[in-house]
This record gives sequence, structure tokens and C-alpha cells, in this order.
Amino acid sequence: MIEKSSLFACAAECASYGICKSFQFESGPRKCHLNVLQYMEGGGEDTGFIHSRIMNWNKTILGPCQNKQCGITERCSVKRNGNVQCEAFLSNIAKDKPASASSIWRGDAFPPGVAVDGDVNPLWTSGSCFAVDIGDFSPWWQVDLQDTYVVVEVRVTNRNKGPERLHDFSIDVYRGDPAGNPHVSPQQCYMYNGAVTEPGRTVALQCTSRVTGRFMRLSGTNTLNRKDLLQFCEVQVFGFKPLQ
Repeated sequence: MIEKSSLFACAAECASYGICKSFQFESGPRKCHLNVLQYMEGGGEDTGFIHSRIMNWNKTILGPCQNKQCGITERCSVKRNGNVQCEAFLSNIAKDKPASASSIWRGDAFPPGVAVDGDVNPLWTSGSCFAVDIGDFSPWWQVDLQDTYVVVEVRVTNRNKGPERLHDFSIDVYRGDPAGNPHVSPQQCYMYNGAVTEPGRTVALQCTSRVTGRFMRLSGTNTLNRKDLLQFCEVQVFGFKPLQ
């Protein structure tokens, strides 16, 4: 929310964020409310609110940022010299948070926590990659974000050797810990079908619907055989705390 704004300033502010698709301008107190992705495309029925989708605005009015395509975790910024660039505004909320898994390869050789240590090195020999154990046909890995967030994007870094083992997985968000409470309902962020075959690649996956919770789980959905191990080197989660 931005106070003491104007309708045009509100539209320009929305255009500067890759995540913003619409806004609501509260004309009385002159407050600007930015709406992200498809989460709040409706609205505008309340008295005193002007609701608009950013795609309906003339690009000339919105300024130089309208022509700069930034990612949903980035914000467009215009520097004093006139340069227009994208800058990160959402941080990795999974870094150094507690992680757990359905199993660990060789007991403790590649523990779950290495996947949130901030090291995106895809080398299997670096000690910064995770894998479940042989024979795990229902593999999963999860991180406790230690607070409730709206998750908007998850990035998964593949290992450099045997990259095809990262395939067919679901990313889900839970309000409670599914490891301790199997009845808690999952909210699907993204379903990845097929294999990430490029060695060391980081795939950026934007949630296809609004998901809010504390625990994020990555689950293998199609284990081919007992040696088909769910494995990857780093998971980064980007999101924001929901308004109360």
C-alpha cells in the first residue's frame, strides 16, 4: 500500500513491478493498493475504490518502465542517468531455514539442509546437493519457512551429473507441517512434467495459483525404479507476507 498517491502515480508504480497486474486506488484517503499476479484480479466494487488492470493503460503514460520486462521477483528502477534496469525486491525466504525429507541418501551424506544453504553450485562433489535414498518410491523434500508467506516463485537448481533424475515433481505449499499432520491440505504451486535434462540448470517456476502457507514441499511424482533418486542442489523460494 502506498499513501498520499495519485491515480497516475499508482498506475506507474504497478507498472514498475513485474509481479503487479492490477491496482486499486482509494480516492478518499489517496491510497494505492497494488495487486499481484492473478491473485486479486477482481474487486473494485467497494465505494471509493478505482480498480484497473495495468494492461489497460497507455504505455506512454506509465513511463519507461512499461517497456522493461522484469521478472515477478524484480522491480523496474529508473536511475539518475536515465538507465532503466530491473532490481530484485523479493528475497529468498528459504535460505538457511530448517529442511527435512522422506529419506537421505546413505543416511546423512547429503542432508536436506544443503539445498537451502545459498550455494547454487551444481557440482555433486561440492557437498551442496541433496538426494533421497535408494528405494524411496514416495520421495519428498520440504522446508519450514518459519512464518506464513504467499509463495510466488520457486527456483530449483539441478545437479551437473545425471540431471535427468530431476523429473516429474510437484511443488506444494502447506499451512501446517504435512510430515507431522498427513491430513493438512496441499496447495499446488506448480506441477513440473518431464525432466530437467540440462546439467546445472536453475528452473524458475512461477506458482500458477495463489498459495499461502509456512511449509513448501517438493515431491517426486513418478519414480521409475529404486535407483531413480529425487535429487537437486538448491531450492530458492520467493514470496511475501500476506496482509492481515
